[in-house]
Amino acid sequence: MNQTTTNIPSLYRDAMAKVAASVHVITTDGEAGRYGITLTAISSVTDTPPTVLLCINQRARIQPILRRNKHLCINVLSHTQQDVAEHFAGITPISAAERFLQNNWETHPQSAQPQLPGALAHLHGHIINSHDIGTHSIFYVAIDHIHVPDTHEQQALLYFQRQFMQTALLSKVPETVV
Repeated sequence: MNQTTTNIPSLYRDAMAKVAASVHVITTDGEAGRYGITLTAISSVTDTPPTVLLCINQRARIQPILRRNKHLCINVLSHTQQDVAEHFAGITPISAAERFLQNNWETHPQSAQPQLPGALAHLHGHIINSHDIGTHSIFYVAIDHIHVPDTHEQQALLYFQRQFMQTALLSKVPETVV
């Protein structure tokens, strides 16, 4: 197949659609206001100190808000929270201001960031660095508080081939791997 540089971005997006990713809603609140966005481009950097990176399009409305607020919460969504992912991705007609009214959001007592009850985990942190590459900004986030609810909910919401889906129900993991 002859690939020209003009179709590489399209082919790249098609290839990345083949990579299953967990779905998160990034929330922030502070002097720049309250805002949230659905995001799959998240990766662990290191556990000592706990740090993650977020890749966000430079044209996203959350960019200046995050840069000013500096604090955020990464809500790891359960398979039952697809509606939340759709609202914060802008798929539904709900305005940005109404998104937080659709569910019973809580404010974390230490970080003061919005967190979604029922999420598989909440990682609260602050931006320690960022840089731009191409169309996106990479934010490095130091994690200050982690909450992993004691719940029986184990199925995550995934995004694969441009659609939401859930993980299969997991059975007990064997103690040894051959």
